[in-house]
Amino acid sequence: MVSYEEEDAEFLTSYIKLAARMASFIKNKKGEGLYTVKIKGKGKGFYWSLSDKCFIWVDKGSDFYWVGSVKKDEKGRYCLFTPHTFGLGILIMVPEDEVQWIGLN
Repeated sequence: MVSYEEEDAEFLTSYIKLAARMASFIKNKKGEGLYTVKIKGKGKGFYWSLSDKCFIWVDKGSDFYWVGSVKKDEKGRYCLFTPHTFGLGILIMVPEDEVQWIGLN
């Protein structure tokens, strides 16, 4: 039988590993933090998802990170990333005039 202390230690270890993995998603290959951005406006909007290859419904109030290693597309859209739980995240293309630059966190 597993004791509560062992369960707590296992949970804490798993939590720390997940947190470290999530933190790695908001850094570039050099280990530098990505620029934090917001999408201007309120509510939701449809944006092109690079991973899904279709438009997806996105909450504009979410925190996003600018992926500078992905060049602007032919329509002048920037690539933004937002991490989600379980190691999943989304890459979306957002028009330049809708991006509000926050800076490094």
